[in-house]
Amino acid sequence: MGMGFRVFLGIGAAAALSAAVLRAQPVPIAAQALPAIHHPEKMQDPEFARSSYVEHCAGCHGVAGSSIPANLPELKDRVGWFMCTPEARAYLLRLPNVAHSRITDNEALADLMNFVVFELGGDSVPAGAKPFTGPELAHERQFALIGPGLKAERTRLVKEVIRKCRAPASLSLQYPHGPK
Repeated sequence: MGMGFRVFLGIGAAAALSAAVLRAQPVPIAAQALPAIHHPEKMQDPEFARSSYVEHCAGCHGVAGSSIPANLPELKDRVGWFMCTPEARAYLLRLPNVAHSRITDNEALADLMNFVVFELGGDSVPAGAKPFTGPELAHERQFALIGPGLKAERTRLVKEVIRKCRAPASLSLQYPHGPK
């Protein structure tokens, strides 16, 4: 037997073992159900927006927007408050994982963000809030937030949203019953 054939057998054996282990340990089903789409008019392709959220965001922010126990901002019934001022709205698009997203199509990323705001944000979305657009997203991506200033910027904007828009004080917490 040549060296290449033995390496091939080694890779094949490893793949077979991995497959057996995966079959023996079923993948747990997510505890959270996919959110329904109540505002399809806010997106060009609502189903694709939802699946993009699940693929790119749900690993940290949760399928239904609840990041608990992760120390990340809770989206469910809260993210909509950021649509209350132009600065806070722009902040959402300047977040590093949005501005530097692997989704390069600005319209598709705007749809994803509209899903986040209008579906996960629930009643926190101010009346009359306009959906994000591809050109708006393309513009804001140029000003991606980075470094330690990110948390300070969120804190500043949340204080403004609480003051100007009467958002609940709990918005200052990463999630309603957790650390700041």
